[in-house]
Amino acid sequence: SSGINAEYGDIILEAHARGVQIRCICDNQDEDGTVLRELRSHGIVIRFDKSDYLMHHKFVIIDNKMVLTGSYNFSRGGMGINRENIIIVHYPHIVEAYYKEFQDMWELYGTSKFSYNFRKELVYEGTG
Repeated sequence: SSGINAEYGDIILEAHARGVQIRCICDNQDEDGTVLRELRSHGIVIRFDKSDYLMHHKFVIIDNKMVLTGSYNFSRGGMGINRENIIIVHYPHIVEAYYKEFQDMWELYGTSKFSYNFRKELVYEGTG
């Protein structure tokens, strides 16, 4: 896996140094990537999907006012080799839906109380 491109990593670190809250959720196959290790070493919290299936979401929420989404991979290939697309959305109801999805995943991937069944449906194994 190619993971996050180093140029994006630098942009994220610069924003973090300015006090911008950065939270990332990435596919577990990227957990040992160089850029993600660097981001974590600077205190950026990154959670991983912990499943055998691909984390295929590709979106960025900025200030709860804007979403960047599409097929675009934030990788070296995405920066110019692959045919990719990205759209910028400012509609509050759409931004809110993406934010809710992010929050749901953030909470889920902060615990180990889940698994996936053979149909790739989320199965919660906790009591609360």
